Amino acid sequence: MEKIFIEKLGKVIKYKKDIEKLLKVTLKTTSEGVEIESKSDDAYSEFIAKSVVEALNSGFSLESALKLRNEDYMMQTISVKSHARPQRIKTIIGRLIGEKGRTKEIIAEMTGCDIAIHDYNVSVIGDTEDVELAAHAIRSLIQGSPHASVYAYLERNRKFRKYKTEDLGLKEIKKK
Repeated sequence: MEKIFIEKLGKVIKYKKDIEKLLKVTLKTTSEGVEIESKSDDAYSEFIAKSVVEALNSGFSLESALKLRNEDYMMQTISVKSHARPQRIKTIIGRLIGEKGRTKEIIAEMTGCDIAIHDYNVSVIGDTEDVELAAHAIRSLIQGSPHASVYAYLERNRKFRKYKTEDLGLKEIKKK
């Protein structure tokens, strides 16, 4: 049985039945957080449920959180507090969100990841390689890199990944 300490149970309670049905687990909310128990003694389903509950607590929608069922997907959380001086945190959060949410949106579009900014944390869900790319971009913005430089970095990597994928596709065709 997995136990998770969660301060805000709102989303977990709201989606409790959906999580239990889709992941075949039982969720028990307590004063200490959430207890997760697999209905079939499957440790993997408990692990996935824990990841989904943590994603919900990080500000993701249920749809985004459930992407963690895919074994190629992961969630990474970056603490702005641990990368910045206290008096700069609000400014940095503003840089990460961007005007009308545009910066967050651009990083999400260019990496194919879902991004949530909650409290002083930035969480990213996506394919492992894409999460690393998005996390690098986020850390660069936190450290003060210009937005244009970060976008250029993401664009270069997007093109590289595209060519790499196409190259892998050609190798598959040649084998046949």
